[in-house]
Amino acid sequence: MQKMIFSKLCAALAFACLLAPSVNVAAQSNEAPVTDITMDLQEWARHLNSDADKNLSREKAPELNRYLEALKMSLEDYMKTRKRLSDSLFRNNVAPGKKDIYHLEVLKEQMSAVMAGMRGVTDLTGRELQEEGDKLNNRIYDILYGEQTHFLSYLEAFLAGMDVTKKDLALDGSTCYQRLRECINLISNLQGRINKKMK
Repeated sequence: MQKMIFSKLCAALAFACLLAPSVNVAAQSNEAPVTDITMDLQEWARHLNSDADKNLSREKAPELNRYLEALKMSLEDYMKTRKRLSDSLFRNNVAPGKKDIYHLEVLKEQMSAVMAGMRGVTDLTGRELQEEGDKLNNRIYDILYGEQTHFLSYLEAFLAGMDVTKKDLALDGSTCYQRLRECINLISNLQGRINKKMK
């Protein structure tokens, strides 16, 4: 009798061990796959502000200024939309799990506009800035449109119905916005110097 109980216990333990990896995978798959690129955008904007106008000719200055303005406006739109949606989620105490595909697509389109603005700017800069901008652009594209499900922020993961904590959303609403705001300010500083060159 004891042998039978022991063998049943062994069988149950073995079955539990077999189940454990699959349960672990299921738990992991529920985590939001997020790659925050605001730090990379901030770094690129700093390099842009430092170097973009160093060898800029007077003839190219107006064109670069136009692309910088378009990029700045795209970043503003993306940042403001993120803030508005995040504030709304907190205000209405929305629980995770409910999809909002419309606003998810709005954010994707706005980031695509940022990418287009970056391409316009990098085409008028030196080789190093261009390579850095193109590399970042490709990285963002892979996150947005790659085969694997990926998101640029916890807000976007939340809108896709992923299990995202309020702590993660709050982080999106502080440090990420500060970085995006700095990008916009750096572009404005660069535009100021270009405007002086155009006079």
